[in-house]
Order: sequence, then C-alpha cells, then structure tokens
Amino acid sequence: MTATDPATDPATDPATDPATDPATDPATGQHRVLSGLVGVAGQVGGLVEAPVWSLSDAELYGALDDCSVELARLAAVRLALAREAHGRNLAAREGAAGTAALLRERLRMRPVDARRLLDLAIAVDGPLAATGAALTAGVITVEQAWEIHLALRSLPRGLGAEVYTAAEASLLELAWMFDPAELARLGRHLREQLTQIDTSPGGDGPTDTGHHNDPDSQSDAGDQSDAGDRDGRPGPGSDPADRRGLWLTDLPGGTTRISGTLDAEAAALLRSALDPLAGPRPGDDGTADPRSPARRRADAFVELFHRVLGAGVLPVTGGVRPHLTVTVPWAALLGHGGPPASTGWGQPLPAGVLRRLACDASVGRVLFDAASVPLDVGRAYRSAPADLRRAVIARDVCCAYPGCDRPSSWCEIHHVRHWIDGGETSLDNLVLLCGYHHRFVHHQGWTVRLGPDRRPEFLPPPWIDLARKPRRNPYSRHTADLLHTAPGG
Repeated sequence: MTATDPATDPATDPATDPATDPATDPATGQHRVLSGLVGVAGQVGGLVEAPVWSLSDAELYGALDDCSVELARLAAVRLALAREAHGRNLAAREGAAGTAALLRERLRMRPVDARRLLDLAIAVDGPLAATGAALTAGVITVEQAWEIHLALRSLPRGLGAEVYTAAEASLLELAWMFDPAELARLGRHLREQLTQIDTSPGGDGPTDTGHHNDPDSQSDAGDQSDAGDRDGRPGPGSDPADRRGLWLTDLPGGTTRISGTLDAEAAALLRSALDPLAGPRPGDDGTADPRSPARRRADAFVELFHRVLGAGVLPVTGGVRPHLTVTVPWAALLGHGGPPASTGWGQPLPAGVLRRLACDASVGRVLFDAASVPLDVGRAYRSAPADLRRAVIARDVCCAYPGCDRPSSWCEIHHVRHWIDGGETSLDNLVLLCGYHHRFVHHQGWTVRLGPDRRPEFLPPPWIDLARKPRRNPYSRHTADLLHTAPGG
C-alpha cells in the first residue's frame, strides 16, 4: 500500500475541495457563477407568474426601482463573462473573426451592440473601474455606463490621469439625475470645456464613437407611417403627404442626424430650393470645389436656413422671431475658456464656431446679479415682452416642470401668481412651461413657486405626496452649474 502525500492528494487539495474552494458553492458543488444564475432563473420564473396588479402604487414604484437595479447588476456580470471570453480567446477556437463576432452569433446581437458590449467590458476592468463599480452596485444603467465611456474616450489627448478620473467622477454624479441621452450631451460640454485647441467639433475627438456615421448605431429614427408600402408608395386613396416625416437625432459626436420621408411634391420643392445653392464653387484660382456632392447639399441646406431666418418671414414664436440663439458665458465670449457656448437646444459649440458667429451677431446681455437693471415691467403688460422672455429662458433653460426637457421654443410663460389676481409680469413671477405642463399645473393641484435661489420648484398635491416636498427639474439646471465640479469647471 502506497502512502499518499496529503500535499498532492486531489481529495485533500484545497483548490479542489468544494468546502474550501472560493469559486465553488458548497451547497450545490457547482461554480458560484453557475449556481447563482440557476438561483436567479428560479426567482425570475416565480416573478413572471406573480400578480403585479395587486401591488400598491408605492410597492409598484419600489418594484420598478429594484428590478432596474438588479438588471444593472446582471449587466455587470455579463460584462465580466464577455471579458473572460475575450481573455481566453474563445473566438479563435470557434473560428470566429473575433470576440465581437462570437458574441454577435452566440447572443444574437447586432454587430454594433456586440462591439459595444466588448468595448465596455474591457473599459470597466481598466480605466473606467469606478464606472464598473457603480454598475455592479446597480446605481447606474449599462446605457449610462456606455455614454460615460464614450464621453471619456472623446476627451482631448494629453490630459493627465487625474483629469480623466475627475471627469469620470463628475459624470457618475450626474448619472444620478440624468438619462443616457442627457448624459451624452453633458459629456460633449465637458469635452468642449477641456478643449484647449479647437479642432471642431472639439479637441482631438474620438476616432470612433460607435455612433457617428454607423448605420447600425441607431435604431430607426422613428416609426414610419403605415399609410403605404415599405418602398415609399402611398396606399390606395391616401394623401401622399401622410407619408411625410422628419426626425432630428443628436449624436454623441456633437452632430445631428437628419432623416425622413417626403412625398413627390415636397421632395421637388426641397430640390428646387437646394439646387441653386448646391452647385460646385470653384476657387478664385480656378481650382475645383473639393466638397463632395453630399457636403454641397448639406451646405446648401444650412445656407437656405440662414437666408430664411435672415429674411424674418417665419411666424413669431412666444413673442420672438425665430433665430439662431447661442448662450455664451462671458468668459467664453472673451476667449478666456470656461464652460463652452451652447445652442438653444443644448448642444455645445466649439470655440472656433463661436468666434465665427460673433463676427456678425447681435449680443443681448442677461445678468442676474445686483449690478444689472431689473427686467420688470410691473403690471403694465399681461404678456411677457421679448427681453423678459429671454431672461426667463436664460434662467429656466427648458420647461421647468420636473423631468420635462421640452425646449424653450415649445414653451409658454406661466405667471406664478396669476395676472388677474395681482401678479406682476416680472422675472420672479414667471416660469417657463410647455403647453402640456402649463395646462397640467392649472388643473391638477400642483403649486408653483420660486425657491430662495429664485429658481422654480413644484409642490405636488397632497394625494401624491402628503409632505408636499418641493421638486425641481434637473434639466433646467445650467450646464455650467452641473459641471462646476468637473475638471476645467
């Protein structure tokens, strides 16, 4: 009988003993990951059959929140599994072109989604460790993690590691308040804020954001009308104009994708308007126009808008004729850095574009400190004049109702204390509200007031919140205020 060395006996090797192996679940003898997933599957199976109709409103809200947290944590687990598959180079064993191709085939994902999954899996195990920890804790969603990844990847090259760390921390803090789309916009502002040398659209920029010019990166711009066939032909007896649709989608690179469908008449009008402006323009020395046909059409599109807005023929909106509005911090206007300028739709503008626009622009000053002249027209007017409306827009940014991001051009001026009841038409008695929420606050028992900082806050009726705790709209906060703790802020 041969004696066995305990140090080499598999039966006593701690690495293979389920009782001491940290990777093994002692209750099942399986790997902890497999055992845990079996447990999750069993729990979810029970949840699917549960009668959700019997939940109270408070319980329903809580269940939605808890479900979102666990989905984020499961997403973190999937990232870890994808990263391990990449590290083992399983794609080579399967004959796949790469890990992304393997994930696409095995998980039945779009190619762009498979690439994003792998990119994020690698990033959260390295430079985005804090983002990975937040996802694992369930405090952010995987979509928010992706936007943070894109924002940090788009920052100018050559910044110190401490700047990237501070930028990530700032975006993680903002993720508590904002959805992925708004987080992407704030990321673009952060990029412009940190861009020292303008190479429009900002810094060195991302070489590949995973979105820009990628046909797989966006879902369909909107639901297409069912009035006709998929090839664009209208159905029998339908109005061809019913097929018209136009969508504007802001992309992470700071650009906007325009997509849509026009009937024959509308398309002919558009082509007739663009053709005179889209022709090649040879240089003064006779050199050919280097622009592609697509670029010439896009330039003609922009030129058409410049001419229409300059002619002042469009209807007045909210007492102001439509025009290009750019909000510029004083330091940025003087070229001293700080938060970038932004359009009325919240998109940041590179310094070079701002300098060009400032060459031929009307500058209106809006100040809110003690040194400014109060914009107060008393009770002489019921409707806010243009300069006062501009001041309200500068303060509220968009619809001030909590959670609404409808732009100022879609909004109306609401008197906190109604004009009929003696309320003044002054900055401290006016709030910007979209049409829907303007009607809502008038008829649903909400109270609107200005807080100690002279910004709007909304008190819900007691049947929604007995304590009537004031609520504010994070989308109404100025980008510069949101990024004040960010590097360069």
